[in-house]
Amino acid sequence: MIPVTLTRPFARRLAPLVLFATSLFAVVVPVAHHLDARSRAVLAARERGDRVAHVLAEAVRDRPLLWRYDAAKLSGRIQQEGLLDGPLVVRDRENRPVPLGGPATGSVAWARVPVEVEGVPVATVWAGATLAPLWRETLRLLAGCLLLASALGALLFLFPVRTVARAEERIAALLAERRVALQDEERRRIARELHDGAGQALTAARLQLLALRKRGLAPEDAAQVEHHLDEALDEVRRSTSALIPAPLAALGFLGAVRKHCASYSRATGIDISLDAPGELPELPPPMAAGLYRIVQEALHNTARHAGAARASVRVSHLRDALSLEFDDDGRGFPDQASSQSIRERVAGLGGAVDWPEPGRSCLRVRIPLEGAPA
Repeated sequence: MIPVTLTRPFARRLAPLVLFATSLFAVVVPVAHHLDARSRAVLAARERGDRVAHVLAEAVRDRPLLWRYDAAKLSGRIQQEGLLDGPLVVRDRENRPVPLGGPATGSVAWARVPVEVEGVPVATVWAGATLAPLWRETLRLLAGCLLLASALGALLFLFPVRTVARAEERIAALLAERRVALQDEERRRIARELHDGAGQALTAARLQLLALRKRGLAPEDAAQVEHHLDEALDEVRRSTSALIPAPLAALGFLGAVRKHCASYSRATGIDISLDAPGELPELPPPMAAGLYRIVQEALHNTARHAGAARASVRVSHLRDALSLEFDDDGRGFPDQASSQSIRERVAGLGGAVDWPEPGRSCLRVRIPLEGAPA
């Protein structure tokens, strides 16, 4: 089959794009979730800080100088209002800590809220939001997104690559089929040229020599020239038959195979049996010529290499394909070169070849019919 290289270059170009897209998906979703949840946590901490600042502002108005010494009382009030459910730090305007909240541990996001009384800053409240649960949730989400991105990336990569691989196989098969068709067309053209040109010219020369001999040309000279012309005509006929199997044109595929099996059996002494249906659908000329050459090559191997006494040929018409099966009682194909010709012809027709039993000349060929799936 003609090599067509599409899949590997496509896969090399697609892989970085898929990796970038899946990595972006796996990272963007957790990061976006983390930033959104963090902003909401900071906003909630700021609201809590505003409420604590309101409590402190009332305490400063009641006791402007001694409010910070009532830390226990303020802490109880803040706790009573449910404002100590997170880290809380309070500092007066000299930046001295006021012991109202619990210590902050781990990762904390802070919101700063100033405490003012009649427009004068008297303290600062730092309300924190603990981020440890958010980090755990983000890591779980990241792990899930990585798994999902891996599955999505595999689909995004394998599906197009598989599609291109199938297209590559189909293109290679079409190119091989086209090559065989072009070869057969060229053979037909050469055969026509030989027949219409050299063949007719030689025939005319022969007729002219016959006429000259009747007019008094020496018989031995005319006979010698006639002999040479007959040899040339025979050579043209042999060349034409090699380019286009004559039995195919005269008898069709099945008739040509029957004739070849019978004549080959008489010439070699091998008992060749043929099992074939009564008729087949009309085969395209390239396919008929290729299948006929495969039959010839298989039987040639039986006679020359296998040392067989019996051989069988079976032609089967399947629903969407034509099947050829060969078997003999010989030694099989001697080397790869003996089977290469058959492999190339079968590949050119878009079919498949199989040797079910290594070491024997058991051969199976399946050729898809025109318009049927391979």
